[in-house]
Amino acid sequence: MRYTLVAMVFCLALSSCNEATSQKESSSITTTQEVITVIDVETFEKEATVAGAQLVDVRRDNEWERGHLKNAKHFEMGNPNWQSQIETLDKNKPVYVYCAKGGRSAKCAQQLKEAGFTTIYDLEGGINNWKASGKPIE
Repeated sequence: MRYTLVAMVFCLALSSCNEATSQKESSSITTTQEVITVIDVETFEKEATVAGAQLVDVRRDNEWERGHLKNAKHFEMGNPNWQSQIETLDKNKPVYVYCAKGGRSAKCAQQLKEAGFTTIYDLEGGINNWKASGKPIE
């Protein structure tokens, strides 16, 4: 009888461990879509440069004046109007951001995410990579 009781407790402990493991496994399988995605020049060109896309250049004024992507809005990072500028964008539509090399646009993307934007694409290597790929600027 004593061995039967020990065996029952042991089996009960094993089954509860298996349930806990199954619950852990099923919850770890659940994936969430990343809000910020760094994309290559070709993909960025196909998606971001079409009319109606929310395309944002975060470079300084003098950089913008030397050339930018067609249909881009100029929202300079650190500008006193920065917050009011991003409020003109639709948080539920994709936003495409770029800078010179990718550093400022990564910071911008993080700020957009914190402001509640749901889908943000960042140009890998910035406009420098864009120009090196032979893509047009205005």
